[in-house]
Amino acid sequence: MDLIINSHEGDIYLVNEQQHNSQQALRENSYPAVRFSSISSIKQHYQDQAIDKVWLVQHSAYDEMCGLQSTNQPMKMLLRW
Repeated sequence: MDLIINSHEGDIYLVNEQQHNSQQALRENSYPAVRFSSISSIKQHYQDQAIDKVWLVQHSAYDEMCGLQSTNQPMKMLLRW
C-alpha cells in the first residue's frame, strides 16, 4: 500500500491510501477524513502496517494570498519512511 499525505495550511494532514490504482481517504466509522497534525502522528498510526511508498503533496494558497496566479500543480515529493 502507498500513502499520499496531503499537507494543507494550519498543520492539517489528510491521508489517502492507494492500493493498485484505487485511492481512498482514510476515514474512521464513516466520518469525514481523519485529520493529523503532523507526519509523526501519521507514522505512529501506520507503524504496524506494510507501507511501500509515501508521497507528500503540499497544497498552499500562498500565491493566491499574495495576489499572484495560483500554481496549477501542488508540490509532490517522495518521503523516506
